[in-house]
Amino acid sequence: MRNLKLTIEFDGANYAGWQFQPDRPTVQGEIESALDKIVHQAIRVCGCGRTDAGVSARAYVANVQVDSRLTPDRLKLAINYFLPDDILIRSIEEAKPGFHARHSALGKTYVYRIVLRKSPLRRRQAWEFWFKLDVEKMRKAAPLFEGRRDFQHFCQIGRKRDAPGDDRENRDCPARRALGGTVPAFADGMCTVKKVKLAASGDEVLVTVEGDRFLYKMVRRIVGALVACGSGRLTQRDIRAALAGRLSRPFTTAPACGLLLDSVEY
Repeated sequence: MRNLKLTIEFDGANYAGWQFQPDRPTVQGEIESALDKIVHQAIRVCGCGRTDAGVSARAYVANVQVDSRLTPDRLKLAINYFLPDDILIRSIEEAKPGFHARHSALGKTYVYRIVLRKSPLRRRQAWEFWFKLDVEKMRKAAPLFEGRRDFQHFCQIGRKRDAPGDDRENRDCPARRALGGTVPAFADGMCTVKKVKLAASGDEVLVTVEGDRFLYKMVRRIVGALVACGSGRLTQRDIRAALAGRLSRPFTTAPACGLLLDSVEY
């Protein structure tokens, strides 16, 4: 049985996220369906993490254990033949038996795109924010999120962080069993955000967030707080209070369409 590492690019606009759901289209579901047509058996693809509905990826990483004689390049061509145009297997390579796309990951980098006007050409991949935005205020507030702390107050309330539509990724993944079924131990909301960086060009603002792990909707809530600061609805003091769980003034969670998983570190 070979353990293969897949690097995947996808436009998430038409999908209910990465993880398989029995009654909704997902990226994992499409790839597993394509593999089934090639190897004629049920295959479980283990992803590097869940993504929300509408979130896209430039280099999402997954791994799969498969009994096939096809070379990685031929398998890539075969899978892509059966995939829709908004999902692409960029590369397939042999991985060590113990490699797991999720549990072997050391960190991820997300990029969030904001467009400061209505933009029909970019609206599927960006947050159209039509109001005045002080990017310098956002840039000064960004370092407040850096460091290791409990980010549970920036996790969307009302859903467990690991609640799946179908937990097949955790229960059935052969690579996870190869690791002894172990999961890295994290305190409940503890995350290390290594960098939050803003770049502005023309009518676009890009927010890059790099960290070791992220809670449910955490990046989108960080971006939402920065936009609230840049539009004058929050101050740096309010953000510090939000990080401590004492925020009294609500702010918007940034829409999923603007979020892109840019890279995964191993």
